[in-house]
Amino acid sequence: MNDPAERSQVAPSVPVYEGRPVKFFAGAPIKVHGVNAGALCVIDGKNHRDTTPEDAQALRRLANLAGSLYELKDAARGKASADLALSRAQKRHSMAMRAGNIGAWSWDRKSNTVECDNALREMLGMTGGEPVTCRGILSAITPDTRFPMLRRFKAALDRGEEYQYEFKVEKTGKWLLSLGSTYENMLCDDEVGSVFGVVVDISTTKESEQKTRLLLRELNHRVKNTLAIVQSIAGQTLRRSRSSAEFNMAFSGRLQALSAAHTLLSDEQWGAIALDGLLRSQVAPFIDGNSRQIDIHGGAVYLDPDEALALGLVIHELASNAAKYGALSTRAGVIDITVSCCDEGGVGHLELDWVEVGGPAVNPPAERGFGSVLIERSLDKVIGSKVVVDYADSGLRVHIKMPLRYC
Repeated sequence: MNDPAERSQVAPSVPVYEGRPVKFFAGAPIKVHGVNAGALCVIDGKNHRDTTPEDAQALRRLANLAGSLYELKDAARGKASADLALSRAQKRHSMAMRAGNIGAWSWDRKSNTVECDNALREMLGMTGGEPVTCRGILSAITPDTRFPMLRRFKAALDRGEEYQYEFKVEKTGKWLLSLGSTYENMLCDDEVGSVFGVVVDISTTKESEQKTRLLLRELNHRVKNTLAIVQSIAGQTLRRSRSSAEFNMAFSGRLQALSAAHTLLSDEQWGAIALDGLLRSQVAPFIDGNSRQIDIHGGAVYLDPDEALALGLVIHELASNAAKYGALSTRAGVIDITVSCCDEGGVGHLELDWVEVGGPAVNPPAERGFGSVLIERSLDKVIGSKVVVDYADSGLRVHIKMPLRYC
């Protein structure tokens, strides 16, 4: 490194501009949000000694303009991102409102104008382009819920509280829950506050509540009737039983028959139940699961709760007697059950034939027990019913005829 030629090769290079050494340089800082982000520079291969303070000021203005352009571009990018985020939030909000059956509204108390979305118009039974007014909304509500709602609404506004009330729509029959609150214009103390809120369609909830109340009332009625039936069965069974063991067996079986009918009715929420299901539930305790001793055929027939409870006791007694003395007391016995529904004078009637074959010979009982009484009289409360018992040589035959609500 002591050679002069070598020292000249590593000497610092001189800045050049377009192949010529730079002889003039002027620059001004570019500030973006108050931070030096760069510089605006003027470079030339010629020396300029005639620059003035005005030239320097102009360069600084150009640098400030460049910084402002950077800030505007950054703000534009931020606004685009914010707009995109707002658009996505609005779409999520709209989807949530539709999924929840929610309509939005606002009321300008100063101009007395109402703004709402199409969802609320549909709930109120209004057309899409129809203007919405306070009078129009009130007229759409049933009178029995309109005036209590109006009193609640005014009271909430006077106290500056949130408003909440359920009302029913006259035209659509829908139940709606209205939620609202006031807000004030923070820029002007004299500005009258407006009200905004949402309306939620709670028709399904109301229907469920009403159905539950009806079901509870029906259940209460059925429980009272069932207790009366149990009391009657207990008394009659006790009087006709020769021992406590005989009483326990007979009474327990009859309670199980009632329980089976109640289970079917409960599963159908105390509505109509299929006769086929009732028959199978009543004969099930007396046959094996894979037994072919019961043959049920015929059309589909449905019973109301009163019909099911009365007929269930009859079928239980028939199956119990068949297990003790008839077709179900031997493996060769078979019970053929035929059901049909016919019309007589505009009233539907059930016709049920219970036919036992293959069992021991049967004879009319010397003394009628409570089971025989139940078979013949359980349907007495069903007006127009009839039970005919025939102790045929081939086996017991029973013909049941009764009017049906569902036929």
